[in-house]
Amino acid sequence: MRRVLMVNFGVFLLFCVGLLSTTLGQVSDDSDTNSTTAVYIVTLRQAPTLHLFQQQEAVTTVREQNHQGSKHGDTSTFTTPKLQPRNMSKSRYWRSRRSAISQAHDSLLRDALKGEKYIKLYSFHYLINGFAVFVSSQQAEKLSRRSEVVNIVLDFSVRTATTYTPQFMGLPKGAWVKEGGYETAGEGIVIGFIDTGIDPTHPSFNGTDASQRQYPVPNHFSGVCEVTPDFPSGSCNRKLVGARHFAQSAITRGIFNSSEDFASPFDGDGHGTHTASIAAGNHGVSAVVSGHNFGSASGIAPRAQ
Repeated sequence: MRRVLMVNFGVFLLFCVGLLSTTLGQVSDDSDTNSTTAVYIVTLRQAPTLHLFQQQEAVTTVREQNHQGSKHGDTSTFTTPKLQPRNMSKSRYWRSRRSAISQAHDSLLRDALKGEKYIKLYSFHYLINGFAVFVSSQQAEKLSRRSEVVNIVLDFSVRTATTYTPQFMGLPKGAWVKEGGYETAGEGIVIGFIDTGIDPTHPSFNGTDASQRQYPVPNHFSGVCEVTPDFPSGSCNRKLVGARHFAQSAITRGIFNSSEDFASPFDGDGHGTHTASIAAGNHGVSAVVSGHNFGSASGIAPRAQ
């Protein structure tokens, strides 16, 4: 079910670093102790399994076309690469491919870092063909000179910054300043959302901002605030200027789940509330989740409605 919302902000900035597969291995002996050790992500030139999978799908398509052509007397010859053996299951084949790639990584490390200490942390095979390895900077330089290696980068740590987006975007000293500060940034603008709904009790949508200033009645806007048992009269205000829901289609088709959703503009999921607050939530809203204080949140355009 989707709803049209007229509103707001919070702030969410999440960085993630993902690792695709796990495998552990190491070779020991003498190592370079004169340089700093760290984790490096090494990418190889050889194609990952996703590329091979796409090739295999292409081969299957060509074989089907070949079969259809032969049924209609077409004698054209289709030349296709040999990938998955016909007598091997798909799951077994891709397991063997993953194993082969991991073994190739081990072989490269043994060859490039003969007799030296290192720890291979992960082998990546699906989106990239590469691995994560704990080595010295000099060992990383050796790996970078290998013809099989296309890229090598130093791994690094990042943190979530739930309320830091305006600072990250430079708004306090940039766009907000040009608009007269956060106190007026976005004023006169009405933002529309199609999402899972909105929670009108969220402080990001209070009818007054942090300075207790009321929002103006928006010009040239004739939105509707639908009233339901879950979204009673008074849910809208000068910040949340309109809200509608479109549950009837889901209800008619028998796919509406009343245990998870509302036949109203009220947000049963949380996603709509979150994205609306990111765009136009009130400035200086305390972000406390499960007793943890994440600081003060603000919408990118905090005076928008």
